[in-house]
Amino acid sequence: MLSTSGRTSATAGSDKTNRFALLFGTLDGSIGCIAPLDELTFRRLQSLQKKLVDAVPHVAGLNPRSFRHFRSNGKAHRPGPDSIVDCELLCHYEMLPLEEQLEIAHQIGTTRSQILSNLNDLTLGTSFL
Repeated sequence: MLSTSGRTSATAGSDKTNRFALLFGTLDGSIGCIAPLDELTFRRLQSLQKKLVDAVPHVAGLNPRSFRHFRSNGKAHRPGPDSIVDCELLCHYEMLPLEEQLEIAHQIGTTRSQILSNLNDLTLGTSFL
């Protein structure tokens, strides 16, 4: 990471160039990415994700809460993390009709433009793919 101590005040908040993420492959051939988000954006997108699970029709009827959940063949384990948002599910928000977008944004206590801005930041954060 680069030090921000030498930056001017105009660029102090602009650390979009210092991005990092974890890329991984799965046994079924998928490629995934885990990247950090700031706390406010994460909370907003997590609330949006919870609403979209019920608002969006899913591929083959597979509910993202259950079919992506880790299952173990033996050892007991703790439930999976609630600290990850599903970008694939969140991207469906932009494809919803405008009325549904506005209603979902109202339900989670934010605006459509704020959600779209956060989704744009998320896309920018993973643009190295």
